[in-house]
Amino acid sequence: MRVLLIFSSLIAGTIAGIYLFGMIWRTTAPEGTTAMVVGAGMPVVVGALTFLGTKAADGRRPSLRNLQTWLVLLGIAASAVGLFVLLIVAAFLAVQRG
Repeated sequence: MRVLLIFSSLIAGTIAGIYLFGMIWRTTAPEGTTAMVVGAGMPVVVGALTFLGTKAADGRRPSLRNLQTWLVLLGIAASAVGLFVLLIVAAFLAVQRG
């Protein structure tokens, strides 16, 4: 159940991140770096907060003192940024093809 919550929050964060990316890109075209940082950071933050807010099967919340928690957060960040970049590239290719 926890994995489904994290996966759905990554998808929702990616959609919100792409929306923010588009809004920042449209209003300040030269600031592509800012748009990418805000857009790609949104699913990372949403996924990490979902992971830290949910309980494990044993009923305990993750501890920031545990190395396994940090590795999971690193995995969430990598998957969120990868999903964001993949969707941006797919949207770019769809626009280029017409």
